[in-house]
Amino acid sequence: MSDPSPSPTCLTPSAFLLGGPGHDVLRATGNDRVGFLHRITSGTVAGLDPGQGGRTLLLDVRGRVLASLLVFVRGKSVRVIAASGQGAEVAAGLSKFAIMDDFQIAPEPELATLAVLGPQAEVALAKVGVSLPAPLLAAPLYSHSEASSDAFGSLWLAHGRACGVDGLCVVASRPAREGLAKALVESGIVQLGAEAAEAMRIQALEPKPGQEITPDRFPVEIGLGAAIDHGKGCYVGQETIVRMRDRGIIRKRLVLLRLTDTQAPSPTDKIAAPDQSAAGQVTSVGCFPGERPVALAVLATAVPLGATVQVQHGEARLSADVAAESLPWGV
Repeated sequence: MSDPSPSPTCLTPSAFLLGGPGHDVLRATGNDRVGFLHRITSGTVAGLDPGQGGRTLLLDVRGRVLASLLVFVRGKSVRVIAASGQGAEVAAGLSKFAIMDDFQIAPEPELATLAVLGPQAEVALAKVGVSLPAPLLAAPLYSHSEASSDAFGSLWLAHGRACGVDGLCVVASRPAREGLAKALVESGIVQLGAEAAEAMRIQALEPKPGQEITPDRFPVEIGLGAAIDHGKGCYVGQETIVRMRDRGIIRKRLVLLRLTDTQAPSPTDKIAAPDQSAAGQVTSVGCFPGERPVALAVLATAVPLGATVQVQHGEARLSADVAAESLPWGV
């Protein structure tokens, strides 16, 4: 993936809260929980020790993305983090494959997540009484541990990344989550607004469920190729993914567009390139204050990085530069 240069207006404070509904939390149990998730989903799960985690994908049999998941191995369970509103669907989708396996998974609706991002996230949490047994931000991505807090009770924290920024994902009861967010804001921590967060996500080339991550797209088309373990045996959808890899047939990839005018396109707007009238489609749109719009698009691989394309927005044709791309296999 090419690295888009950050704009000064998207620089963030040393710690900040990410607003929004958070994620759904699920609990996988049973003696086969690790092996089953490794065998059914695309990523590496087997071999992870308690305290480690990773990204994996639930694909359909055609190799298209049903859900992007984070999995965290714990002592007696695996914690699964899914997009908000997808928990029940993910649980049902996984459970249908557990025919002879000792595997159970269910949403934990009493739990909610809170993202505290930035290099001083641990310091910010410590100021409101959340104590970690060991630093997580210095540990590998997806490392996780329990945490203690007199004010907020039992918490669980993981080293994560959102909007291109590392930080901590906090899982707590819903009342504790709201109390923690309030305490952090009262301590001076900024809560990032939805528009700024969306612009940061777009600039970081992070796909989002319902916008880039949809059941009609392959992982390599939307920046999720790195969530595929090519060294393991079969998983659902593997045949298609291996064929795409071995034949090198990848016709689309996720790109960042920078509009050359102030008018913003809309998701689903079609894109034309000089040698290709139907080159792709806009999927997300955002804007930093005082700057020109940015957008994510699924664009034909034949359109090179640096090219200027035309976005059909109603009766208008908007020019945009292909500023960055997410390479199919995440390298």
